[in-house]
Amino acid sequence: MIAKIRRGQKLGGLMVYLLGSGDHNEHKDRHIIAGSPTVMRAAWLEHFEGESAEVKAAAREAALAVAHEIEIPRTLYGTQVRMKAKPVAVGVGGRELGMDVVEPAGKGEKSVMRNAPVWHCVLALQPGEELDDAKWSQVVNEFMSRMGFTGTKDGKVAQARWAAVRHGHSGETGEGQDHIHIAASLIREDGSKVSTFDYGPGRARGDWNRADEVCGELEREFGLQVLASRKEGGGLSGNSRAEIERSKRLGTPETERERLRRLVRAYAGAAESETEFVTGLRGAGISIRPRYAAGGTDEVTGYSVRFRRDGAEVGPWVGGGKLAGDLSLAALREQQWDDSPAGRADALAAWKGRTTTSGRAARAGGDGVEAWQQAAAEAGQWRDRLAEVPHGDRAQWAWLAGQAAGVFAAWSEHLEGDQPGAFAAAADSLTRSAQMPRRTDRYRPPPGTHPTALGDVARLLLDQPARSKPQGRGSGRVRDDDIAAQVAIVLVALMFVLLAIAIAIALAVARAHRARGELGRALAVEHMTREHLDPVRAQWESDLEARRAQWDRDAAAVFTSAAERAAKRAAGHTSAPESEDANRGSQDQTDRAKKLAAAQGPLTPPTQPGAEVKPRRRAYYTELSADQRSTLRAAAVASSGFVSDDIAPARWSDDWLDTELQHLRTEVALLVADIADRNEHGGPHTRQVSADNAELTQKAAKIPAAQQAQRAADEISTKEHDLTTTHTRLQQELDALSGRRMLARKKKQAEVDKVAGERQDLAPEAARVRKAAEIAAKATGAPASEWDAILFEAQEQRQKRRLSSARHQDAQDLGDDTTYLQHLQRNLEKVETEHARREQLTPEQRAAEVRTQSKARTTGPKRSVGTERPADPRRPFRGPDRGPSAGQGIGM
Repeated sequence: MIAKIRRGQKLGGLMVYLLGSGDHNEHKDRHIIAGSPTVMRAAWLEHFEGESAEVKAAAREAALAVAHEIEIPRTLYGTQVRMKAKPVAVGVGGRELGMDVVEPAGKGEKSVMRNAPVWHCVLALQPGEELDDAKWSQVVNEFMSRMGFTGTKDGKVAQARWAAVRHGHSGETGEGQDHIHIAASLIREDGSKVSTFDYGPGRARGDWNRADEVCGELEREFGLQVLASRKEGGGLSGNSRAEIERSKRLGTPETERERLRRLVRAYAGAAESETEFVTGLRGAGISIRPRYAAGGTDEVTGYSVRFRRDGAEVGPWVGGGKLAGDLSLAALREQQWDDSPAGRADALAAWKGRTTTSGRAARAGGDGVEAWQQAAAEAGQWRDRLAEVPHGDRAQWAWLAGQAAGVFAAWSEHLEGDQPGAFAAAADSLTRSAQMPRRTDRYRPPPGTHPTALGDVARLLLDQPARSKPQGRGSGRVRDDDIAAQVAIVLVALMFVLLAIAIAIALAVARAHRARGELGRALAVEHMTREHLDPVRAQWESDLEARRAQWDRDAAAVFTSAAERAAKRAAGHTSAPESEDANRGSQDQTDRAKKLAAAQGPLTPPTQPGAEVKPRRRAYYTELSADQRSTLRAAAVASSGFVSDDIAPARWSDDWLDTELQHLRTEVALLVADIADRNEHGGPHTRQVSADNAELTQKAAKIPAAQQAQRAADEISTKEHDLTTTHTRLQQELDALSGRRMLARKKKQAEVDKVAGERQDLAPEAARVRKAAEIAAKATGAPASEWDAILFEAQEQRQKRRLSSARHQDAQDLGDDTTYLQHLQRNLEKVETEHARREQLTPEQRAAEVRTQSKARTTGPKRSVGTERPADPRRPFRGPDRGPSAGQGIGM
């Protein structure tokens, strides 16, 4: 629920508008649903529908009568409620909803004190939510009570008069949000003023902040959807109505603000310096302007951005801190770049538009396959280091989530563009995990750690927008004009590996949320991974498998040519090229092979002749994580594989054969047992979600009591605050009295002593109530910031949806693993057949067989049978080594 507040001067004009048909006849069924006691008269509660003259006249009459009733205290006492506002002038201030709007003056703007007794608030639900009149009445009465308009039960604070009008859904066709309007007077029944600033200790100051706080409380209590910005802290700014309506009018799937948030995050993550950030955004067509420190243009303290469409600026200027707390310039300098005076001086020229270069320094590896390969290796190492970060270090995990969000934002821009899909959803979810409530809590990476490995990935994605176009939502097709087709497919495979790493990092962030008791945020990240990223990963894996046959044929042709040249050199038959064309052709083939070899990763050190390679125990398939299993199934494309999946145990040494036989038997047995267990007891996702649902239900049952106890503690804190304020005022009045006024001083002293006694009497009760609130909060097993998310996720509909999704994911994983089990069983059958055959040979026969095979290999640089390490049976067979140009594949 969102609150929007305005101040004005004319209550009559506001009520006429609210009970009228609207500027575009969009008010279909306007009626008062709640208000102060004197307003709730049957004659004024009629439903006004239609635009006929009779209906309009009746609505106007009722509106003016209600306005007159609400204005009685102000008219009677003549109280003025003044505020520092923009001066009255033509075209300034203006009118909104029939009232003269009084707008507060901005920082540094000229201002005057103006009377603004009318308080107008709009309460709007989230899209898709709707309440009936009875429920709305409960919500708005509770809202006005907590905003201080209804007074106190003891009568010490009088109530103010107000009315709430409902129109239903906004928009000319009713497609908008369900909302109500509240028109209130800021003068109470006794002529005193309603405070719109100080609401007591522990409560937000200012009516905007307090209204947002109360909306969060009511969302939890009435089962409404909780704004993500409120439930997670350090929230993100919402879209204005103009942005939403423009998006609908243009048919765009998101507003300019949402697209800007993703673009700025992508370029912030990819930039190595402030200069790169500024020039990168401008190069992407985003308008960016600096905010200078007061008194000059030598120091930039902030920035704002604006979207450009068709060469023109559209939408609002949005400050970086409004996009997200960690995207403010101060946060980026602390967390994203190695900030220094020299760097700021270089950036100042870029802010002023005097830089002609991109500001991007050349980095090792360039932008080719080698750079992608290096980025994949560093990202994998970076992911592994996450295990060293304590789960309780929320600040560092928020920073890590921001880095991952930058990669997904870059991926979204690279593959999805202005059609946000799975990667945009991932960036949005992790952006929320990256927010910290206070600036002082932000994590500051050690100097010299920029850019991160994920930053390099974002740079590579943003630097080649023309190389990859989406084939479908979340899938890509790399260029094949100036890069060999084989290398292009290696790039696709590397992107697949990077996607698996990024998903693993997102899941690590979710685990950290769980460990800190932030179950709602953990479920949100896991839901995003399961619903958005996992389908993309499966699609890419399927696409890679489809490309595999063509890739294998091309790779085989290259390796065959390279092997022929290697064999000639080994036999001493190398001759000079017959012509320059032949020389050029040979060089082209060599360059092609080198590109492929570079794309395949570091070569395995060659085996020394006669040296026995000791087997190293590999992890079994059941011991791998989900992303490792998926990566393993796609490893054939990332390595120099051949179409045949066959292994060749006949070429293995006896020791290797025994080792692989035992390994395969164990691996098959473990996978069979694992599949049987999942068939009987459900898969890991289903079991995890079932446990989560049980935990959510248990915690949700205790949260209402904790919230009630917290409200009681807040109320007694307010009483203490009021007594303290009263005591201070009375003491000041006593001190100001002359010593000669003995009777007056005695009377005032009695008042001071009475208030002091009330404070003393209240102290034990306050301590008891606070202790009860602390015990109730501890019993929930979750921090108070997570209560709203837990109540939302504990709803039966949400639990059923998660369980259904988990079962679907487990069924898909079970099918993949069952298929893979058949592959392992075929390999095991071949190894067992070869083992049985050798068991029937005599030692002499086996020795003769080894000598024969070794002799046949002497014509080429192939390994001997006795020293050759067998291919991993879980991966497709790579074929024999055909020369130094053939690499060993990318290590997975």
